[in-house]
Order: sequence, then structure tokens, then C-alpha cells
Amino acid sequence: MARTANRRAKAEEALLSKESGNSFQTAIYTRISRDKKEKPSDSIENQIALCESYIKKNDGHNLVGIYKDIAKTGTEFERPDFEKLVGEVRTGKVNCIIVKDLSRFGRNYTELGNFIEKIFPFLGVRFIAVNDNLDTFHMEDPNKSLEVILKNIVNETYAKDISKKVSSSHQMRIKQGGFICGAAPYGYTARKDEDGVRRLYVDENTASIVKEIFDAYLKGFSTLDISKLLFEKKVYIATDYRKFGKAKADENELIRAWMPTTILQVLKNRVYTGTLIQGRNQKHLFEGKKRERLDEEHWTITEDAHEAIISLDTFEKVQEKISSKSNSIKNSRKENKNAKDDTVFRGKLYCGICKRKMSVHRQKSGNKTVFYFSCNRFREFTTEKCGTSITEATLEKTVKAAFEAILFNNSKSYKAYLNAYDNLRIEMDKKKEKEITEIERKILGFSRLQSEYYEKYVLGKWSKEDFEREKGLLGKKKAELESLKERQVAIFEKEVFELEERHKYLTALFKGKTKKWDKDFVDSIIDKIFIGKDNTIEIKFNFEETPVITEKLGRKTRRS
Repeated sequence: MARTANRRAKAEEALLSKESGNSFQTAIYTRISRDKKEKPSDSIENQIALCESYIKKNDGHNLVGIYKDIAKTGTEFERPDFEKLVGEVRTGKVNCIIVKDLSRFGRNYTELGNFIEKIFPFLGVRFIAVNDNLDTFHMEDPNKSLEVILKNIVNETYAKDISKKVSSSHQMRIKQGGFICGAAPYGYTARKDEDGVRRLYVDENTASIVKEIFDAYLKGFSTLDISKLLFEKKVYIATDYRKFGKAKADENELIRAWMPTTILQVLKNRVYTGTLIQGRNQKHLFEGKKRERLDEEHWTITEDAHEAIISLDTFEKVQEKISSKSNSIKNSRKENKNAKDDTVFRGKLYCGICKRKMSVHRQKSGNKTVFYFSCNRFREFTTEKCGTSITEATLEKTVKAAFEAILFNNSKSYKAYLNAYDNLRIEMDKKKEKEITEIERKILGFSRLQSEYYEKYVLGKWSKEDFEREKGLLGKKKAELESLKERQVAIFEKEVFELEERHKYLTALFKGKTKKWDKDFVDSIIDKIFIGKDNTIEIKFNFEETPVITEKLGRKTRRS
């Protein structure tokens, strides 16, 4: 009897092993970097074809997704599709990952080893690198583990080598007066010389416009004035110049206005004096670190790297003027930052035209601080600004009037809702428990049936075909119930959250009758406020689905 039991146990183990081999929800992961030396065989298409061929030749894989990261380095793991794949792994939707080779997954030895030897085994994920003949189901082989470690080290060494070569190449070109950035600054073009070094040359189409910007600023024009001047002369902004290939638009053609901040960047750029400043930022490619800003002492500054458009004397005069203006602005901002008083509506106001946040300003009126809000951004294809504005006093009066009107009109229904809150919570919890319990009962029933079917198969009462067919049907029904359970739980959680939020807001609403309107209270009852140019205000209260449209100065409130 013991021998029979042993044979049966072995048969069951073999069956279970085969079942597990048929249950892999497999994803293909591919990656290609920005490196121009990538082999043609490493193209995304070739990687996918190789992995799909492997799946066809090996049973037990159900392809559930293909993930592609294009122009992403392998030395870091912050890649969009890689992060999506990890998310699918964590939720259990993927339990097997196939890649062309280890270098496609990553070139960072420490991180890659962490995934293969710790994270994937913990999550029960199978990892296959086709060309490296690696399958983590066979990682119990110590020689295979050593092979993976050596392969990872080679990949990281390759990345380090590339990083050093790129860095050395950049430094050499910079010292030769080379321009290693992307697009050339406005007023210049970039091209390679016979020695292979890319240098800046004066662009005759736009250099005169750069001179005009500097001259206008020294004559007393503000950056806004210069923007309007360029707009009147139909001068394209830098990106549109590169796009259309001409400096100025035709008479009836629409153009975008130069932003005053862009004008300021031109005025502060030393490149126009013939000086090339590069190496402000540094990135350690092989370590996968983010780009970091270096101190000025580490910058690479090359004097007389190219022909100047602006004389050094003119440039220095402009910098002095900019500095004197910026100091007064900095002092004003410092005073504002250190001021103890502030407006409770900060961060709540948006422009009704461009839909962006409005700026907050403060002014002294005797011993009192007066706040006002404004939006001075350009509209598209014009130098006309949005121009919306409102004082804090007007805003507060208007919002309070709208608040009191809502409370007056809906007081009874709000109180009824608050009184019924506890009973609503109890009913929702009961409903959730009843529905989830019923779903779990059905899932448990299917699990018992699976055990019964398996027992029939082992005892020879069912053929393999019957067992596989019925097991598949039960598995599908269980998966549908599990999915239903997840959806129902999510629905209940959303309903409870909305119920609690409404309770919180309405409680705050009634307290507002006597409560001081401080920052915390305003945050609790107001989501956003849009200021229109037509004397209207749109208020989105947290406790009302429909925004309130009202006129300034607290006039009669009307619903949208």
C-alpha cells in the first residue's frame, strides 16, 4: 500500500508541475537606448519577434502584453513601460517576463541582480532571457547563477565605459570651442567644421533681431514692451523660426507673441558676446543618476568660441540694468514672504479665460495690507493679456454672499442628510458585507469543485481531456467572480469616500455660520474659484456638484 501511495503522490506532483507550466501569464519586455551604436538586431521589432518565437516553441505561456521603452537607457529603471510592467506583476496579472537578453532589461548590476535574485522570486515571477539561455526556474544551478552575475557585470562595465567615452568626447569638443547642446541659440546656427567639431556661426536672418532686443532694452523698453514691438513687426518666436525657416511672418499670418521671460533669457545669455558656457549640468550615465546642477566653478567657459553679436560693453550695461530691477523685485518678494498676514484665498483663484492660477499681490494702505489677484498672461496669437483681476475685499464679500445663499436655500436638505449619515453608513456596510460574502461563497464552491474534479481525474474516473475542459471552465468562472469582487469593493469604497467627504463638507458648512473664515475653513468648503472678465465669478464649492455663478460685489446668485 505504501508503494501505491508513493506512486500516487509522485503522479500528483508531476501533474501539478505540468499544471504550473501551463499557467504562466507572460509579458514580453523590450528596450532600445539612444545609443547610435545599437545593433540592428536589437531593434524593438527584432526583440519582439525573438521572444514570440520562444513562446511558440515552448508550451505553457499565455502572452498577455508587450512592453516597449524606446530611447531609454538601461542604467536606470525609471522607464514608463517598465514601471507599467512592474505594476502588472504586483497585481498578479503577469507572472512571467521574457526579454531578448539581460542587457535589454537593464545594465545596472546591483538593480538587475536585486530583481532576479530577490524581487522576482518573492513575487513568484519567472524570468527568461532568451539569448543568455537564462530561466530562473533553473537558477538552483550555481553555475547558472554565476553566469548571470558575470553577464550583469559585463553589461554594467559596458555602460561605465560608454559613459566615460561620452564624457571625454564632450570635454574634448568643448575645449575646441564646440557646441554640444541641441538647438543653437536664437541668432546663431550650428554646423560641423572639417575637423568634425560642431560650432556656432552668426545667423544673418536673426542676428539683427537680437541686436534690436538689446538696443531697445537699453533705451528703456521693458521686456513686455519689447515683446509687443516684435509682435508688431511679425517676428517669429525661436521655435517657429526653426519650424518655418524664416524670421518674420507674412502680413496676414498669425504669429505667437514672445514671452517677456524669453526676452529676459536672451538679454542674460553670454553666448551673444562670443563666450560659450557649457557643462552646467552633469549626469552619471552608468549610475543612472538624475541630472544635477553644478556650481559655477565647475562650468566649462570658452572665451571667443565664436563671433559675437553683442559687444561686451553693451552686454555689461544690460546686466547692470537687469540687476538693479531684479534687486527691487527680490526685496519686495522677501517682504511678502516674511509678512505675517496673508490671504485665505491663496491658491484658490483661477483665470476664467486661460484657466490658470492667478497671481497674488499685496499692497500697503497705511497700516493695513490689501490683497488683490490678477492674471497677466498673454492670450494665444496676441500680446493682449487676460486682464482678469479682483480685490480680496470684493472676492470675500461675493463668496460669503454665495455661501449664505446656498445655506439658506438648502439648509433643510443638508440637515436631513447629516442626521441620516450614521444610518446610511450602517446600511452601506451591511450591503457591502452581504454582496461580498455571497461572491466569496460562490468562489469557495468552485474551489471545492476543482478539488473534486482533480480527485476524479487522479482516481481514473475522468479522462485527461474531460478534466482539462472542466478545470478550464471552473477557472474562468472563478476569475470572473474574483474580478467582480474587485469591482464591487472598489465601488463600495468610492461610495463610502464620497459619503464621508460630503459629511465633512456639510459639517464645515454649518460651522461656517459662526466660524471665522480662516485658511483651513476656506480649504474645507471651496475647491476652485474662476474670475471672469465679464464681472462674473464661478465658485466650485466642495459640497455642491454644480458650480455657483454669481456677479461680483455679492449681487444675486444664480446657478449654472
